[in-house]
Amino acid sequence: MDSIGRTIRRLRRWRDLTLDELAGLSGFTKGYLSQIENEKVAIDKRSTLIKIAGALRVSLSDITGDGLEIRDPQADTAIPAIRDALLSTDLDGTEAQSGDLAELLSETQLVAALRQANQDAEVGERLPELLLALHTHVEKPEALRSLVTATHTTALLTKGLGAFELAWIAADRGHDAAIKLGEPGWIALAEFARTQALSGLGAHKRAGKLAERALEIVPADAIDVRGALTLTTGYTESVLGGDSSAALEEAAGLARYVEFGNKNFLLFGPANVLLWQISVELENGDHGRAAQLAATMNPADLTIDSRRTTFLIEHARALYGIRRPDEEVVALLLQAEKLGHIRTRTNSFVRDIVTTLLDRVRRESVARDVRGLADRMGLLKTA
Repeated sequence: MDSIGRTIRRLRRWRDLTLDELAGLSGFTKGYLSQIENEKVAIDKRSTLIKIAGALRVSLSDITGDGLEIRDPQADTAIPAIRDALLSTDLDGTEAQSGDLAELLSETQLVAALRQANQDAEVGERLPELLLALHTHVEKPEALRSLVTATHTTALLTKGLGAFELAWIAADRGHDAAIKLGEPGWIALAEFARTQALSGLGAHKRAGKLAERALEIVPADAIDVRGALTLTTGYTESVLGGDSSAALEEAAGLARYVEFGNKNFLLFGPANVLLWQISVELENGDHGRAAQLAATMNPADLTIDSRRTTFLIEHARALYGIRRPDEEVVALLLQAEKLGHIRTRTNSFVRDIVTTLLDRVRRESVARDVRGLADRMGLLKTA
């Protein structure tokens, strides 16, 4: 898999653009773009990727890649079966019932928990049959609620595996199920799933609008859903260059009233709000503030592996941004990889950091770890 810098250079030449022309279209300087292409600096903002993709008239995934070479083959084999399950079903209720509904409801909860534990291969194996069976019970409200959860799990899994359009199809199906159910809390939850799918496609403006719309209908007692949507509005605002402080402050206030932080598998609570705050500061380019916030986090408060993995990645990004010793950055990345190898190896920011570290690390012990990371990320194949 090429680094982001090499991919941008290849796409620029494919578009027959000079660096000067790309600079004019993207709003970045020629010197900065040259450093990116030559792997001298790591891109540290999602908004930077989006602007460059827009200037090149390509999708965000064209730049970041789908990670095919480094994804878990066992997990990835589920993609065709998941696609077939979604494309061969609908909500008209004409299919003969398949499976015991009580068992399907339990399976839905299990699969969602497994995904949060970074067990992507097992989740991928279980999802297709679950999706097919749930679609045969859509005349029952509990089946529709379960379908919202199952499609949300599907969207997050497929997004993590680089199948961004399939993630949208899954999330949109969940929204259809919620509309059929007709319960505002579940409609808002399904809308949140759609915002996450849209973020994978780089459609942050649309994601923010959907989150704002969902906030208008979410019930007062659905604090976890309201909090997740509020965090989404804050993050998308930061990606778009706006002020996210009001949204983050509101989310922090809501988190104080949460009794069970993983309701609806959202893990909404003070620790997760802090994690989103770190991500926003990184997007704002304030790595120092992000590092300060990360230092206050107790990773044990993030009670699921998927969120802990994300925290370790964001902490590493913050330390890299303030030029902390390379060994500190690498140590965090190795911890993240151990906890969630797919999530870590396919993260575009991690890949960019590792690419730049390859050229600058001098201590042999650290260099060995960096080369190992790079190799497992597929970055040495084109070096």
